[in-house]
Amino acid sequence: MRHESDKQPGRFGPPGDAPRVIDQGSVWIMVAAPTLWAIHFVASYVLAATWCAKAGPALSEPRWIIVAMGVVCIALIVWLGMMAVRRYGGVFVIFEEITESSERGRDKFIGHVSLLLCVLSVMAIIFTTLPGFMFSTC
Repeated sequence: MRHESDKQPGRFGPPGDAPRVIDQGSVWIMVAAPTLWAIHFVASYVLAATWCAKAGPALSEPRWIIVAMGVVCIALIVWLGMMAVRRYGGVFVIFEEITESSERGRDKFIGHVSLLLCVLSVMAIIFTTLPGFMFSTC
């Protein structure tokens, strides 16, 4: 170690002992749901754009592909939301005040934020699929 700041945090040993990607105390669960929405958003618009450019003006077939992708993403986000509730004690209370300065307080905050991001991401996926049902042509 060259510097004192190069040390691993106290509860971790060698690099192999680091926590899993979505594990207790990990913040990756907070970015997973918005990432799924972003992937769905880009894939939907790329599919619609290439379909309109190559196949023609009718949007009947890609509409159902986009809906299927949305259902898969929503199912994954629901799974993430259940994980936020189980592992982190997340609750769907908007004006909850989390003032504990402990590991349990931090976990509760991660669960709360993750659950709210899951709800927001599901709503965003629903709004991403709506234009396909409102417009029948490109």
